Amino acid sequence: MEKRTLSLVTVLLLAAAVQAEEEKNITLPKPFGIGIGPAYIGGRDTDEEGTELSLKIYQQYIMFKRLSSMNLQEDEQYYSRWTKKGECIGACPQYSHCKKGICVCKPEDSRIQVYGRCFSNSTAYFVGDKEKYRKPTPPARPEWCFCEKKNGGRDVCPENKRREECQVVTYPNNFDHNTQYCMGGDHSHCLGKDINMFCSSNQVQDQTTGQVKNLCQCRKDMKFDTKNMECRIRIDVDCTYENKEKEGDLTWILKGRDEPEKEYTLAEIKTAFCNLIDAESAEYNAHIVGEFTYSILGLSIGGFIAVCCITCVTACCCCKCCEKVKAKIRALDPRNAMRDAGMGPGTQMAALGAVAAGEYMENRNDKQDEARVAAMQGQSMGMPGGAPPGYAPVPEGYPDQGAGYPQDQRGGYGGQEGYAPVPTGYPPAGYPQPGYPQPGYEQPGYPQPGYPQPGYPQPGYPQGGYPPQGQPGYIPPADGGPGIMNMAPELALAGAGAFTGNAAMAGLGVVAAAEKMGAEEDKEDRFRAAVMKGVPPPPMGYAGGAQPSYPQNQPPYAEANYPRQ
Repeated sequence: MEKRTLSLVTVLLLAAAVQAEEEKNITLPKPFGIGIGPAYIGGRDTDEEGTELSLKIYQQYIMFKRLSSMNLQEDEQYYSRWTKKGECIGACPQYSHCKKGICVCKPEDSRIQVYGRCFSNSTAYFVGDKEKYRKPTPPARPEWCFCEKKNGGRDVCPENKRREECQVVTYPNNFDHNTQYCMGGDHSHCLGKDINMFCSSNQVQDQTTGQVKNLCQCRKDMKFDTKNMECRIRIDVDCTYENKEKEGDLTWILKGRDEPEKEYTLAEIKTAFCNLIDAESAEYNAHIVGEFTYSILGLSIGGFIAVCCITCVTACCCCKCCEKVKAKIRALDPRNAMRDAGMGPGTQMAALGAVAAGEYMENRNDKQDEARVAAMQGQSMGMPGGAPPGYAPVPEGYPDQGAGYPQDQRGGYGGQEGYAPVPTGYPPAGYPQPGYPQPGYEQPGYPQPGYPQPGYPQPGYPQGGYPPQGQPGYIPPADGGPGIMNMAPELALAGAGAFTGNAAMAGLGVVAAAEKMGAEEDKEDRFRAAVMKGVPPPPMGYAGGAQPSYPQNQPPYAEANYPRQ
């Protein structure tokens, strides 16, 4: 299901991207310029930037007419009074403002011009024939035309369906901009038809009433475009047969950046103007507004559907992930795991009992393993009452010096208790000098040459000066290795399940027994590997290490001559 949804979303996104790319690559025809006759600009066809460009072209068109002597005095007065000051006759209706004497919709209010009036961007898609042909709202039908239905609601009574008062008033799709009448000075009535219409001073006779009335008409230099059904700026210059030329001084004059210094012919002015607007046609096309599409929150229908699909898929994926995480956390509890496996209360109690028994066996095995490790390192298997047998602490102080020197048996000065006479003279020839080791004589407290130094390796002595410890190597468990006793709780659980016909209980027991056997075999393999690496024994003085040895003290020589003080 998830794969199908993801595939659908991917297809929608690709379709939207392809459609957007196709719309982007559409080449629009040139709106005006070389080879084009008179043209309309601005209005519904352009966005905000396009409207600004249209007003700039309109200024160039006014300059073209001024250089061509096409403007009369009243035209110049109008431009000075309205266009130059940025004011409009009759002002501009709501959601629009005046620029260069022309009303334009306010983009800052998200308004766009459709059929000569300003609509919201979100409602422009729904604008139809009623707004296009300026149809009035039909009058409401009398209440007596309707009858209540049995299932609710109401409809025109059968006897009233043919009566004119009960008929729905319809208006034809027709709007004649030349016959929009108004009362003198009633600009608001004309602005209701088009934001760029005003009540002019032109008067004609109304054929329906026979009265003389004023006419609504488009603003200066604007005409009613029957295609877009609105007043638009009309560039009334035919550039069909003009040729392209480079920009010259006349181009800058038409842009309003320079003043004319000489007289130009009408042909020169026309050619320069046609080339000027031709150069601006590509930029104008870049701001053309296409057909309106229904949008939700600024998104087209396709975009909105794609966003909804992506949001739904993302939400579903998040919910699925949360559900899986929750299930895994819940499965960590053995009670839930057993309940999910379809175990009854009896089966659950048996499984929990097997788990407890297995933990007890694990604790017992851990203690036995500690003793085995100590034995494999040369220690005692038991430690009752404190230090293990054979433990010798690190020596502290000095070794015992023996009974001391013999005392003189004579009385008098030499017979004082605890007095040791100072040797006088020198020992006879052949006796060792006191304090210096002599060949054949042992120095008290120091090992003699040829005797191994304690703690240092000597030739012919094993373990670098340590006495052989006789380490036993690998010691197997007391029960001989992974066996039946270690797996007794699990096997009991499997047997009970097989006896009672409970497949879930039997399966749990078999799986647990297999896992325990594998774990025990891995542990014994690690023990064997550690022994094969030849772990050195503990240092001298520690449990399992070599015992320190001390040389025996030698009594002083009786024949030595000691000096007197």
